[in-house]
Amino acid sequence: MRTILLAGVAVLGVVPVTLSPARAQLQTQYPYTPPTGATPVSTPGAGTAVPTYTTNPPLAPSNVTVRLAGRLTTVFAAASDSGRNNPSLNGSKTASYQFYEYARLYPSFDAVAANGLKFGAFLEIRQDNAVAAGGAAGGTSISASNNARGALYFRRETGYFGTDQLGFLRFGATDQPTSLFITGTSENFNAGGWNGDTAFFSGNTIPTWPFEDVGNLFTTTKLVYVSPKFSDVVDFGISYEPNTGACPVAQTGCDALSSSPTASDAARRRNTIDAVLRARSAIGPVGIAATLGTIQSGNVQYNGTTTPSVGPYDGLSIIDVGLQATYGGFAVGGHFLSGRVNGQWALVPSAGRDAVAYVVGGSYAFGPAIVGVQVFNYQSAGAWTPQRVGVARSRNEYGIAAGGTLTVAPGAYLFLSYLYGHRHQAGVDLLTGATGVSSNNNTRAQAISLATQFRW
Repeated sequence: MRTILLAGVAVLGVVPVTLSPARAQLQTQYPYTPPTGATPVSTPGAGTAVPTYTTNPPLAPSNVTVRLAGRLTTVFAAASDSGRNNPSLNGSKTASYQFYEYARLYPSFDAVAANGLKFGAFLEIRQDNAVAAGGAAGGTSISASNNARGALYFRRETGYFGTDQLGFLRFGATDQPTSLFITGTSENFNAGGWNGDTAFFSGNTIPTWPFEDVGNLFTTTKLVYVSPKFSDVVDFGISYEPNTGACPVAQTGCDALSSSPTASDAARRRNTIDAVLRARSAIGPVGIAATLGTIQSGNVQYNGTTTPSVGPYDGLSIIDVGLQATYGGFAVGGHFLSGRVNGQWALVPSAGRDAVAYVVGGSYAFGPAIVGVQVFNYQSAGAWTPQRVGVARSRNEYGIAAGGTLTVAPGAYLFLSYLYGHRHQAGVDLLTGATGVSSNNNTRAQAISLATQFRW
């Protein structure tokens, strides 16, 4: 008889609320030797340096475990950036302090069949922004406020099956191997540094996070294979994504197009392959993890009869490496990528420059706390195209993050964070997007924030 287990609080305390179930069955990315008396800490959205929220409860054959995990985060921030009080915009000013909150839900189930086959599904439910759903300005009551504020939507929709000996197939809107295996990005403190909570900044002042653990890659439907670990050292993953969506009619704007007479359609990728080889081992008390990966794609072909006003574009083609070392409570690492990509996983114009990005950082876990620092730099084509006169060929962006996480009690956390970021591209107004101009070619942003988070 099959037994169904509804996970309670005690079980949910070790469920990864940000990782899909098949990912949770993998060993943590970073081999880790906890310091004596350390309380493990984990960070939402991050490669986890400390081994908690990384494994599912053990399941016996013919059992199913169902969970409803979630988290509620409230942020108190003081921020300053180039778009907040800029007279070249509409003359309005934004307060330098802000409160906001957001909630997420993670329903899932994991099962083991009598023959040992493991299978399950994972959903991630988010709200559309960090603005409260009711009582907003412009509404006379909670029920009359704009219902788009705080509306719910699915971010990930993942199914999986496989065995520990043969590996796992994952499918749906799910993380590709370069996200599942991401190593050395130092996102394991507060909300993940520059890949964490940044809603308190005005638009277009936030430096672009260039690495693979972002929605532009993990929200598309794909098929993923994750191998078992060979010789207790090496594993790999590979995925295939046919296009960025689906539509019933071949027309301009359809995500499933293979060709189009509209030049802007050619800026979308298709037939994307993502592959990573990972090695994890230890030399005495030092844990080491390294990854080598690539992303390759084609793009929608332009078949118009006139000279296109934008493009042409190249498909994605990048090489990606990561390295992480841990000792006691210390973790240091870096991540590097280079190749044909622009912005946050958009395609680059054919004559545009290759992108180059790196991040370095480190953290220290002690008792119930973890502190860390992260520095990244990204150089890309930005707003340059062959048709835009007076725009520099390179956009330069960098960010610095520092902070820490304190575990107050199981499921209750405090985050302290400082962020500083800078963006530059000559000939581009980075606040409005206008090109061929000398205004706002540089933007800066910095903030200090305190956040509370409850996870279950």
